[in-house]
Amino acid sequence: MQYERLSGEQKAAILLISLGADISSKILKYDFTEEEVERITASIAEMDKVPNDIQEQVVQEFVYLIQARDYLINGGVSYAKELLEKTYGYQKSAEILERISSTMQSMPFSSLRKSDPRHILSFIKDEHPQTIAFVLSYLKPDQAAVILSELDPQMQSEVARRVAILDRISPDVAKEVEKVLEKKLSTVAQHEETVVGGIQCLVNILNRVDRATEKTIFDHLERMDPNLSEEVRRMMFIFEDIVKLHDISIQKVLREVDNKDLALAMKGANQEVNNRIYKNMSKRAADMLKEEIEYMGPVRLKDVEEAQQRIVNVIRRLEEAGEIVISRGGEDAIIV
Repeated sequence: MQYERLSGEQKAAILLISLGADISSKILKYDFTEEEVERITASIAEMDKVPNDIQEQVVQEFVYLIQARDYLINGGVSYAKELLEKTYGYQKSAEILERISSTMQSMPFSSLRKSDPRHILSFIKDEHPQTIAFVLSYLKPDQAAVILSELDPQMQSEVARRVAILDRISPDVAKEVEKVLEKKLSTVAQHEETVVGGIQCLVNILNRVDRATEKTIFDHLERMDPNLSEEVRRMMFIFEDIVKLHDISIQKVLREVDNKDLALAMKGANQEVNNRIYKNMSKRAADMLKEEIEYMGPVRLKDVEEAQQRIVNVIRRLEEAGEIVISRGGEDAIIV
C-alpha cells in the first residue's frame, strides 16, 4: 500500500477506521450520501491491515485540510496563507491551500463570521424566526450566542427551536434566504446541500449564553416540545466538562455520586478529567479509587457511558438546586 496511490475513498476509509466504530458511524450517518457510504464501506471491507505510517499520513492530511478550511472561512485566503506558512513553511502551505481550495465550496454568510454579532443583530432581528435560525446556524457559536441573548424572550425560544430542528439545507432554500437578505448581505449560495443547525448547533450556542437566556429558552421549549427540550438538556453538559467546574463544586459532586459509578466513569475518561477528580479527593480516597479502577479489568463502553451520564445527572441536579455553578459565560462566569 502506497500513500501516493490512495484514492479519496480509500483515505476516507482509513480515516474512519482510525476514528473507531462509534465516531465513524455518526460521520457516515450525517455527512455522506448513501452512494458515498456504500463506496467508502466497500473500501473499508477490502482493507485488511493498514500500515501505521500510512494511517498517520492520512490522519495528518485530514488535520491539515480541516485547519486550512477553518482559516479560509474565518479570515480569507491571505489570512490562511500567512498562518499556514508560519506553521508548515511556504511549500507545504501552498500544497495544502491548493488542495483545500479545489474542494471547498463557498459557505453562505461566511463574511458574517468575521463581523460583530451586534452588527449582525441589527439587520436580522426583524426577520422571520426561520431566517434568523438559518443565519445563526452558519455563525460561530460565540456570535450566535450574543445574538440569541439579545432577542426578546418569545423570539429566543422560537429561534432556538428552529435551530435545533434544522437539518440539511437545499440550494433552493439557501437561495431563497439570500434573496430575503440580498440588500443587507453579500453571500454565495451553496451548490450542494449543507448540513446546518441541529441539536448540537443549538447546544453550542446555549453553552455560551447567560443563565437567564438559557432558562427562558428551556421554559418555552419544554412547553412546545418536551422531547426536544430533554434531548438538548442531555447534551448541554458532558462528563468531560467536569474540568470546567470550580474545585468546591467538584468536591460537592463527589460527595453525592456512587463510588462504583465514579470508578467506572473514570475508567473511560481522559487523564485531565481523572487528575482533576483526584486533586479534589483526599490521598487515601484517591489511592483507594485508583486501586479499584486498576483491578476492575476490561469494561463495556456502554457501562462507562451510563455511569458518566448518572454523574452528569447529579451535576445537573446540584446546579438546579443552586448548590454548584456551571459557568456558561456572561455573568455566570464570575465566581465570587
